[in-house]
Amino acid sequence: MKNVLFFITLFINLNAMAQENENNLIETILRRYPDQFNSVLNHPEKNQIQILYTQVNRDGHNKPSFKTFSYNLDDHRYFYPASTVKLAAVVFALEKINELNIKGLTAKSIMLTGVSYQGQTAVTADTTAESGLPTIEHYIKKILLTSDNDAFNRLFEFIGRGEINGKLKKYGFSTSRILNRLAIGDAAESAKHSNPIHFYNDKRLIYDQPARYDASEYPLVLTNTVMGKAYLDSAEHLVNKPFSLENKNAFSIT
Repeated sequence: MKNVLFFITLFINLNAMAQENENNLIETILRRYPDQFNSVLNHPEKNQIQILYTQVNRDGHNKPSFKTFSYNLDDHRYFYPASTVKLAAVVFALEKINELNIKGLTAKSIMLTGVSYQGQTAVTADTTAESGLPTIEHYIKKILLTSDNDAFNRLFEFIGRGEINGKLKKYGFSTSRILNRLAIGDAAESAKHSNPIHFYNDKRLIYDQPARYDASEYPLVLTNTVMGKAYLDSAEHLVNKPFSLENKNAFSIT
């Protein structure tokens, strides 16, 4: 309860001080609570803290306006985005269905994934779905409810690596990239190959998407891409050297 009250107080202070000092509002708030935040303020680079806060205000007609405050943002300082890339996949998958504009193809259509390259896996059933069959709709549900890695991987294969990164650039995410599937050691050449996918309504084939290959590279000028002192490799062996994130997914806060 004590922690809840602290964060409620912090939120109230953010609102009350918004007009006081717009340039360094978040830092001002952090300095008001030295016991909680001094370790962050005293070592910002070591802790790699970046904060982006957007305040939503509404007028008498409930029309929203937005005011954004930030602390220590650096789009070129790398941090591993982990599951934040999944939201982009959700949006782009739905967008692709609309763009394909194929009669009968919806997020509810049965999505069967095949294989065409070493290391790929097929999907012909989904025991977590009420129907027992995989669909874009259910993959999205699994991502939003449980942050399911495999569900993201299937959307990654459907959208395609090239199209994902093209859309990121199109929408202004110039310091972001999504290069690989998650949690299966996907990298380098295997990440460039997307599975063949077949969509059905009942037993009728609606859309057949062939296997694809994305030869493009997506270089970014980033710092802080080598971290730690040691790591476990894909075989769970200890490797006594820093881990390189140079060719991994990257997603900036802004």
